[in-house]
Amino acid sequence: PIKAPESVSTIITAESIFYKGVYYQIGDVVSVIDEQDGKTYYAQIRGFIQDQYCEKSAALTWLIPTQASPKDCFDPASYIIGPEEDLPRKMEYLEFVCHAPSEYFKSRSSPFPTVPTRPEKGYIWTHVGPTPAISIKETVTNNL
Repeated sequence: PIKAPESVSTIITAESIFYKGVYYQIGDVVSVIDEQDGKTYYAQIRGFIQDQYCEKSAALTWLIPTQASPKDCFDPASYIIGPEEDLPRKMEYLEFVCHAPSEYFKSRSSPFPTVPTRPEKGYIWTHVGPTPAISIKETVTNNL
C-alpha cells in the first residue's frame, strides 16, 4: 500500500464569484444575521477567497447605520463605512442585498481613483464623477 500525498493548502483570490445562483462582485453589499441577537447587519465585500475544497469566503468591511438609516430596509446613502474584518466569512452566511451603488465606498485599488495617489507620467488620467477644479490645478501644478 502507498500513502496518499498530503494535501497542500491553496487559496485562490478572485474579483467575482458565482455562488448559489447569485453573481457577487467586489463592492457588493451583503447582510449577515447575528445568531445571538437576531439583528441584521450590513457589510461590503472587499474580496473573495476559495480554499482547496472549493469553499468560498468573503472579506468584509462593515457598514455602520446612521440616525437616518431605516429600520426595515437597506438605504446605501444612510450608512457610513466601518471597520474592516480580518477573517473572511463563509458565503453560506451572507445574503446578497445589492450591487455597489455608483461611487459607493470605492475600493482602494479601483481603476478610477478620484484623487491620484502619486504622479502617473506617460498616462492619460481620468476618473468617473465630478472633481473640483482647485484640486485639478493643484495636481497639475505639483506634477510640473
